[in-house]
Amino acid sequence: MARLLQISDLHIVAPGALASGRLDTPGLLRRAIDTISARLDAMGPIEAVLVTGDISDDGSSASYDLARSELDRLGLPLLVVPGNHDCRETLRRAFGDLPTMPPTGLIDWRVDMDGTTVIGLDTLVEGQGGGRLRPESFSVLANALDASDDGPVLVALHHPPLRTGIRFMDAIGLENSDELAAVLERRTAPVRIVAGHVHGVHHGALGPHTVVTAPSTCSAFALDRREDAPIGFMTGPTGCAVIDIGPDWVWTAVPLDHGTGPFKF
Repeated sequence: MARLLQISDLHIVAPGALASGRLDTPGLLRRAIDTISARLDAMGPIEAVLVTGDISDDGSSASYDLARSELDRLGLPLLVVPGNHDCRETLRRAFGDLPTMPPTGLIDWRVDMDGTTVIGLDTLVEGQGGGRLRPESFSVLANALDASDDGPVLVALHHPPLRTGIRFMDAIGLENSDELAAVLERRTAPVRIVAGHVHGVHHGALGPHTVVTAPSTCSAFALDRREDAPIGFMTGPTGCAVIDIGPDWVWTAVPLDHGTGPFKF
């Protein structure tokens, strides 16, 4: 079965700029790729890198070119879906050579990998923070589910179909999780759903199907359920994830700021 590396929420800006006026996201991504590259042998073998949206923060061509050059340093096939900060057409130009990249329209795709059906769905609504799945995406999903028989299925999208308790992020979540759940009803075996957007690890479910969100390479949101919780980001922890698709379906968060060791215990 396949093993994927999930990277999410890079928020790359054009060289010389700072994301949110504070984060050097190009530098953070460069260091993240350095860290991941040094640990690939320990985590691998990895079949592909799954990037679950917000590749860019400003939608600029320069930001996508920079992100692409850093991701290419891993030397692995790329699978990408857009997030709410992305510009669909600019993203498409930078990643247009990928076999899964549609030449026009929504960035939905399906790939069969080592006996696993991996489906990418486009939730981007340009001009707003929240996400929505369209009928075209549901058709892609339904057709892929019908063709998958009882084999393992992984669905990747940016906006997760769950609520985290972080109010300002839940307010810009996926608008139509109920419609996604309805399409998934055609599948008797569980589907695994992975997402980004919330810059942290959250486990949940959509009916019988598990949902998990990945950390970001550049920032995090604190879990604060108070009504007067401050709106904003933390500079960490940052991370990525490894998805082992097999009998046990292990999803492992991998921190990018490792401590020292290992030490005997």
